[in-house]
Amino acid sequence: MANTSVVQALVNADLYKPTGRIPEQMLKTITPTGETREHKMSEIENADIQIFGNELDIALQLQNPLVQSLFAKNAVGLANLIRVVNTESASGFKGTNGSGRQLDALLLRAEQFGDPDLAAAPPATQGPRVSWIRAIVVAATLQFIIADDLLGANAHAALAMATTEGLAILGFANPAAAPCVDALQITYLAQQYNVQNLDFEVANPFIGDAICELKQPLFLYPQETGLISVRYYQAGQDEVRPIGIWVKMSTAMRALATS
Repeated sequence: MANTSVVQALVNADLYKPTGRIPEQMLKTITPTGETREHKMSEIENADIQIFGNELDIALQLQNPLVQSLFAKNAVGLANLIRVVNTESASGFKGTNGSGRQLDALLLRAEQFGDPDLAAAPPATQGPRVSWIRAIVVAATLQFIIADDLLGANAHAALAMATTEGLAILGFANPAAAPCVDALQITYLAQQYNVQNLDFEVANPFIGDAICELKQPLFLYPQETGLISVRYYQAGQDEVRPIGIWVKMSTAMRALATS
């Protein structure tokens, strides 16, 4: 069985220690067109990575084991994301007890993203999602993850990270009784990834909600942009939602409606 513990994955990677510091390093990533990008990962206390692992495992205790395994599989990448964000925030990761510029991480919530069904509405009525539940009137390809502050400037604005935040999407879940989605396409830094299937309708009903892992996790580092479109192949009520975390400074985690 796949490891479902983030802490154990960090232990295996020699990142889970009570003392000492991890030195500054460079992280290289590849864009869909083959461009190599470099991100500076700041020096950070090992104890901060311990806090991250402990808190994430606690947050995942009631989740589907498949979701737990996604986080464990990507534990090192998530720790790297924290270190890249910390290059600018420069105050470490203190989690729930953090304050000021210290970092925390939150499992993804609908309110963190723009409502794509309001994207073409007048600016005064645009705003964030209130739920992952979405009524699909007719089969179509629609925006799914967009910016939460469109302000009428762009009806399909890509989600943009600030200098002190980062996002990771590892896969998708869909607890709908009759899923309406069968594919997605990610746009990263205005470059399109290949289409990926979301085979929710063939999931095993005895293991809980349908889970689809991305072929490669999507990491949005500070000041990077991303957009996700999905293919709704039938009408109905869909509940597809991303699996991942948003890393932010503590000062941005104090508003319940917008964290």
